[in-house]
Amino acid sequence: MTQDNPSVPFSQGPFLGAAFLCEKVLQEKDGVISAIRIVDRITRNAIGPELKKEMDPFDHNLFLYLMFKAGSARGPMELNIRLEDPSGASKSPFTQTINFEGDDDRGANIVAELRLKIEMPGLHWFDVVLDGVRLTRTPLRVIYLPQIRQTPARPE
Repeated sequence: MTQDNPSVPFSQGPFLGAAFLCEKVLQEKDGVISAIRIVDRITRNAIGPELKKEMDPFDHNLFLYLMFKAGSARGPMELNIRLEDPSGASKSPFTQTINFEGDDDRGANIVAELRLKIEMPGLHWFDVVLDGVRLTRTPLRVIYLPQIRQTPARPE
């Protein structure tokens, strides 16, 4: 694939400059964005008197940060984020239209707040799809660590 090949989707833009998950995104008054605590794995602990082999589903909030630069792209395009869980099942928790306009170096910063219901450990993928073309995938590994809590023996 080359930049000069018109048969390759988006060979002239838009271009994806960043795609990652984080715990918080700050946007300052001057427009500068700061991503806080970039993550690609979550550890879920379960502590109790006996081991639970299966992880209980839990809710977890994350932000997906995407930075696009227009290149030669102009006009509206549909952005879709598809989440694929370790079983291969997928859903689309986020869809938005992006309008590319102006100079080639202009673009769009997308901050998608994701309220996830995580139902199983393993590797989860976030597919970044623009006008039906997958641009990239961002991973999230969920690790389940059940631990037995030992009750201290009471003196007799």
